[in-house]
Amino acid sequence: MKRFIVVFVALASLLLTSHRSSAAPLKACDFMNPQTASSVFGATVNAGREETVAEGAQQCVFDHDDPAASGQIAFGLTDVNAMAASMGVSSAAIIPIIKQSASGQKSETIPALGEWNCYSWNGLTDYTLAVLYHGKVLSLVSSGSKNPNLKAALTQAMRQVMQKF
Repeated sequence: MKRFIVVFVALASLLLTSHRSSAAPLKACDFMNPQTASSVFGATVNAGREETVAEGAQQCVFDHDDPAASGQIAFGLTDVNAMAASMGVSSAAIIPIIKQSASGQKSETIPALGEWNCYSWNGLTDYTLAVLYHGKVLSLVSSGSKNPNLKAALTQAMRQVMQKF
């Protein structure tokens, strides 16, 4: 999860520092609820808390509800067009940055999911599904999941989120 936050904050900060949007920002917690997050995680999670990562980049974090256990699910929402506008480049120029996996990460693509996607994992406890959809990068990150079918659960949850756009 720390890798996600570092990568997400670095990317969002780099790309969104100068953009100001006149529209009300979307809230990540509007797209995922605790029931969906719990089914992805494989255990009960607390209500999501909205966090602003950078201007135009939000995440909704659901922590494991057992204080003795660690783990969380986070849904991130970033506006690619805002990123591109703040940098003075096309949206297509942003994609190579998003596609970069952290060192030691394995990744694959899930067929027919968004305009582009990447499912990545470190082989231990951190799994990420990032999808480009309607000019937004939607990301689901699981750290410490108890779900033996995590890839399928992340994919199903992402499809549910995408239906809300």
